[in-house]
This record gives sequence, C-alpha cells and structure tokens, in this order.
Amino acid sequence: MDRAQINRVSVADQAAALLRERILEGEFHPGTPLLELPLASSLGVSRNTMREALRILSLEGLLKRDLHRGVAVSQISLEDVKEIYQLRRILELPAVLSAQKPGLDLLRELETAVGAYDQAVKKRDWARAVNHDLNFHALLVRFHGSKRLSAFYKNVLGELRIGMVLVDRSHDNPGGLIPIHRKLYRLLSTGKLKQCAAALGQHLDDSESRLTRVMNEQAAKGLRSPQ
Repeated sequence: MDRAQINRVSVADQAAALLRERILEGEFHPGTPLLELPLASSLGVSRNTMREALRILSLEGLLKRDLHRGVAVSQISLEDVKEIYQLRRILELPAVLSAQKPGLDLLRELETAVGAYDQAVKKRDWARAVNHDLNFHALLVRFHGSKRLSAFYKNVLGELRIGMVLVDRSHDNPGGLIPIHRKLYRLLSTGKLKQCAAALGQHLDDSESRLTRVMNEQAAKGLRSPQ
C-alpha cells in the first residue's frame, strides 16, 4: 500500500467517524437512506471516499445495504431483538463458564472496558458508553478462543448499537448499569464462573427488557422504530 492509499483510507475513516456520530446522535433516524453524492459533497470528500466510509459503517452494523434501495441506517424489529438476545445468551454464557484460566491480558482489557464505560456515562456520552458496553461483552466471547466467532459476534452486537444508545440516553439511572459490569468482572477474575454466568444471564434479560420497552414506547408515540 502506497502513501496515497493510506491517506485515502484515513479520510474515509474520518468521514465514517462523522457519519457514525450523526447516526448515533439521532440526526439520521433508522431507515433513513444515505446517498453517496450528497454526503460526499456535504463533507467535502470524493465519492469513492464516501463509498468506503459507508462500507465501514455497514461492517459495524450501523448501515444496511439493499440491492435495490441502496444504503440506509439500520433498523431492527422486536423479533430481531429477541433473536439477537437469544444468540447473546448462547454465546456469552458458555464463554464465561469456559473461562477456567482467563489470561491476564484479557482480564485487563475487561477491566479497562468497565472503567471507560463508567467515564463515558459520567460524561453522558451515550454513543461512547454503548461502544464500551458492547466491547465488554465482545471481550467475554473471546474466552471461546475463536477469532472467527469473535469477529462474527462484533457484527451481531453492532446491530444493537443504535437501540442501546437510545436506551442509555433515556435511562432513569444510567450509572446503575456500571455496578453489574464491575460485578461480572469481579466474579470472572476470582473464578466464580457459575455465579458470573447467573449474573450475566440476569443482566441480558434486563437489557432485552429495557430495549423492548423503549421500542414499544417509541412505537406508541407514532415514531419510526428507533433501533
């Protein structure tokens, strides 16, 4: 890769970052189509750069590509939420139970993720908070020891990102989400795997319930489903 290619990738990453922020802040609602040319013009980048930025966000799960309708902000249904949380239980709970000898590096990453999550919540930076929250759960799946599974799971979690930002933003006590993550880390690091799995299962149940409730409330207000 030559210097010109590196620069183009860098600009695409910056464009993706700006679009990511606008999506997660609610400027682009779920289902909103994103057109390459207008977006490229508004950000002052080439169409090819914008195409790469949209590809990056598609890989993260924030955008969906349709053969006929192009690219649009992702939206998921209540049935999608149910399916994703079933998958989360299938992957996260066995991962925790298999962590007989967790590596110190991975434990440090988990601890760092909790600390970063805490700081983001205190700053009311919901997009960043959700990133650290989902990163914590993605790290748990690494106990399976499969790089392919970990990559797949990050994409699955990406589908929830917009909805989780809305949940955290509307939560009556977002700081209350931090202790459960600290508890999961503590139980995991001290080898209390069954207790950790039980706490994690309850946490996933609570998370699914919150997201479902918020989606139902938004639907009742006559708004587009805010996933």
